[in-house]
Amino acid sequence: MKRLSKTRLFLLEMLVNLLIFVIGASICMLTLSKAYSLSASSRILIKSHIALENAAMAFRSVNGDITLMKNFLNINIVSQNKIEIWYDRNFNIVSANDGIYCIKIETTPCENNIINAKLTIYKPKDEIIEQLLISQYKPKE
Repeated sequence: MKRLSKTRLFLLEMLVNLLIFVIGASICMLTLSKAYSLSASSRILIKSHIALENAAMAFRSVNGDITLMKNFLNINIVSQNKIEIWYDRNFNIVSANDGIYCIKIETTPCENNIINAKLTIYKPKDEIIEQLLISQYKPKE
């Protein structure tokens, strides 16, 4: 029976060690990429929630008159009861041509001077990220 030389055993041991290292490194890279992906989606959710809350507070500050929101926000007036606010990837307000994320505000008047609004923020392909329903009392002028 022929004996294996020490060099062959050493090379075999090195290959096994290299294989274990490559498997461990690939598991670490997979874990890190998943963590980065979760972090990016979490950042989008947090920033979109803050933008939606800011739009709701702006709506309340003008007592539900969305046409007055144009004074302090860069908005697109779609109709008398519907506007759009566009954001870039860092959630800075931009024009509709440069925007990625969009907040659409639709209002419906109710009885007793109450205005209901539906605020929805969308991803680039019209996927809803979050939606907020608010009501505002509009005093008579």
